[in-house]
Formats: sequence, C-alpha cells, structure tokens
Amino acid sequence: MTDGLAANLRQTLDDLTGLDGSGAEMAALLGNLSQIIGEITGLAINAKIQSVQIRSGADDFSVFNREIDRLHRLAEEATTQAIGHLAALQNAISAAKDGAAIFQRDNRTRLDDVGRRLQGSLDKLTACRSTAQQAARRFAGRVGEVSQRIAGCISDLQVGDLTCQRLSHIGTALDVLELLAESPQAAALPPDLQWLAELDDRHRIDLSAAICALQIRQYGDANGDFGGQVASLKANLEALVRDADAIAREAMDLFGSSLALPDAGEDIGDSVLAGVANDVDRALDLLHRYCRSDDVLRERVVEVSHGFDAMGRDVLAIRSIDTDMRLMGLNTTLKCTRLGPEGRGLGVVAQELRACSRRTEDVSKAITSAIQAANRRATLLDQRSGANHRVARELAEEMSNSMDCLKRLHADQMHSLSVLTGNCLDVSKLLTGTIDRLAIERRLEESAQRFVERVEAASRMGEIHAPHIADDLNRLFAKLYTAERERKTHSQLFGGICLQESQEQNGTVDDFFF
Repeated sequence: MTDGLAANLRQTLDDLTGLDGSGAEMAALLGNLSQIIGEITGLAINAKIQSVQIRSGADDFSVFNREIDRLHRLAEEATTQAIGHLAALQNAISAAKDGAAIFQRDNRTRLDDVGRRLQGSLDKLTACRSTAQQAARRFAGRVGEVSQRIAGCISDLQVGDLTCQRLSHIGTALDVLELLAESPQAAALPPDLQWLAELDDRHRIDLSAAICALQIRQYGDANGDFGGQVASLKANLEALVRDADAIAREAMDLFGSSLALPDAGEDIGDSVLAGVANDVDRALDLLHRYCRSDDVLRERVVEVSHGFDAMGRDVLAIRSIDTDMRLMGLNTTLKCTRLGPEGRGLGVVAQELRACSRRTEDVSKAITSAIQAANRRATLLDQRSGANHRVARELAEEMSNSMDCLKRLHADQMHSLSVLTGNCLDVSKLLTGTIDRLAIERRLEESAQRFVERVEAASRMGEIHAPHIADDLNRLFAKLYTAERERKTHSQLFGGICLQESQEQNGTVDDFFF
C-alpha cells in the first residue's frame, strides 16, 4: 500500500509537470495572440486614416472606426485577462509541483523505508506464527515428558513405603532376636512363636546368627534401593527444573526481545509485537503527513482546474470578438469595393483585418484545444487525487485500528509472558530447593553402616546354614514379605519356599508399585 502511495505521488508530480508544460505552450500561443492584436491595433489606426480620405455621402465609416476600436479593446482586455489567468495558473501549478516535490524529497525515502519495514514486520510475524506453531507442537511433546517425569517422581516416592516396610520387618526380626536371647517360657510367647521356646541353645545361636545375616542383607538392599530411587527422584526433579527453564526461555525467545530471563515480577521488556507496533506507528505518522500534504495538493489541483475554466471563458470571448471583427471586415470590404479606387486603401486594410481575424481564430482554436487537453488532464488528476486521498484516509483508519489491536495484543501477551516466566522461575526455585534438601540417602547410608557394624559380629557367632535354619526363617518371615526384592534377598541367602512363593505371587504387589 505504501508503494502504491509513493507511485501515486510520482504520477501526480508527472501530471503537474505535464500541466506546467501545457501552460508554457499556452503562454506561447497567447504571446502570438497578443502580437496579432498588436497588428490589429496598427490596422485600426491605418483604417481611421483611410476612412477620413474617403468622400462619400452614402457610406459612413465612422461606425467601422468605432467598432474596430471597441473590438480591439475587448480583444486586448480578454487577452490580457487570459494572460493574467495563465500567470496565476502557472503559479498554482508551480506551487503544487513544489509541494509535491518537497514532500517527495523529504518523505519519499521514509515512505519507501516504512514500506520495507512493514513488509519486514509482516514477514517477521509470519515467521513468528510458524515458529509458534512449531513451539506448540514441541510444548505438547514436552507436556508428555513432564507428565512422565512427574509419574516417575510419584513412583520414586513410593519406594519410601517399601523401605519403611523393610525396616518394619527388620524391627520384627530384632524382636525375635530379643526373644531368642531371653529364652522365655512358651506360655509367655505369642501362639505362632511358642515353638521358639523348644529350641536348644546351639540351634538358638545358629538361628540368631542367620537372622542377623538376613537382616544385614535386607538392610543393605533396602538402603541401595532407596538410594537409587532418591537419585532417580533427584534426576527427575532436575529434569523438571530444566523443563521449566526451557519453557521460560523458549517463550522469551519466541515472544520477547530480552536476552536474559527476568526475575519473577520484573518487566520482561519489549517483544516482537512491540517492534511491529513501532513500525506501524511510524508509518501512521508519515501517512498523516501524506494526507495533510495531499489536502494542500488537492486545493492546488482544484485551483488549477478553475484557472483552466477561466482561461476557457477568456478564449471563448476572444473567439466571439474575432467573429464580429471578421464580419465587420467583410462588410467594410464590400463597401470599399463599391467605391472603386477611392475605397481601395480602406479595402486593403479591411482585408488585412480579416486575415488577422483568421489568424486570431487559428490561435484561439489552438489555445482552446490546449485548454481542453489540459483540463482533461487536470480532471483526471483531480479524480485520481481524490481516489488516492480516500485510499490514504482508509489506510490511515485501518492502521489506527491495527495500532489499537496491536497495543491490546501486546499488553495481553506481555502479561501472559510475565505470568508464565514468573511461574516457571518459581517452579524452578522450589524444585531446586527441594533437590538441595534431598540428602536423606546419605543419612540412611550412615545408619546402614552403623547397623552392619553392630549386627555383623552377632551373625558370625553361629552357623547360618545349619540344618533346619532355612525352614525356621521361612516360618518366621515368609508371610511378612510383600515385595519381590525381600523374597529374592531371602532366597539368595537360604533358598527354600520363599522363591517358590515369589513365583506363585507373580510379583503382583511389585507391579502395583512400579
């Protein structure tokens, strides 16, 4: 659209230059007309002299003298008026040309630059739309990844329940060890443990050692599982932190122009829309200036059209005078012919007057044709100028509406972007703080080390693979195992029905948790 306005401005300047050339042509024609009227002035003087010398009672040439003077004065006045109108017309054309040239000189480069910038902004918005669509697809994939990580975090947190369960089993084993150490009466024991009172001392020692070895292994495996799950939880949380930072960064790269992520609550700076809005605002300012210049130019064009109309009336008056002068010359020639030799001199003057009249007619016709052609060009210029003016006004109105939309969209975008980046930063800080506080696996490792140091000596006091030890362990703990890892630990040390129970259980509890 701005390219069209620039082209219209160049066309208007070319049309005004053509009108200026038409004015110069008319000036030359009016100069010829003035010269002819000057010749008529000389003929009028000569006619007066010749008419005085004629002695005829029947023919009175005083009327001819008066009429030729009157027509001469009218022609001279009309010509002078036409020349004056032409001078004013040329001044108006020159002023219009100067105004168009000044605007083109001062603003043509800016108009072209704004057009290029607006096209660049449009291309940028198109690219941003494509990038946003791609980002939306990536964000959908990222949402799936985040969901998987959150599910992983939930699964990692569930291992704490299994660890607590293992520690509970270890606590139960410690209670059994206490019973084995005190040798209580069968009546004092729970019904399912009364058989412990019937064990001999050697078997009691071997069973206690086996229980200690089993709980050392259980505690170690529980610590390893928990440490691994905590590390996995940390990895998932760290990945979520990276996801939050990546989402904020991508949003800033896509919609904002700031190179650094702001802190929560800070201004995020300008955006792509802000740059486009600035370009539109500059174009709108230049367009208003174009409209103001076009208003002045249209006034000049109307003035030029009126000037051509006035010149047309002047030339029409000259042609009317020319017709009267030709009829008067013909009448005088006829009279002089009847007078014979006495009217020969005045007849020659009358014939010359008729000849001048024909030349005046030719020049006036040429001037009329030039005026009509120039008037047509001025009319077309006026029509095109009016159409261009409406286009510029409509474009200005559309750009004003676009500016309002861009401002509202920019405000909404900046608010949404600020909220998004603030939320992402808050999530990143919270997750980072959570990761920093996840040091329980180190404390559990230290606790496991102390537990092993205290229980390991007791595990060496007896023969853990003595006869019936595996059966006694199954009898004590098999029903407490709900996790596959617990049963496998027991089976690896002592074998027995725990492995069979594991196969029969088919890992349903573990499948539920993991």
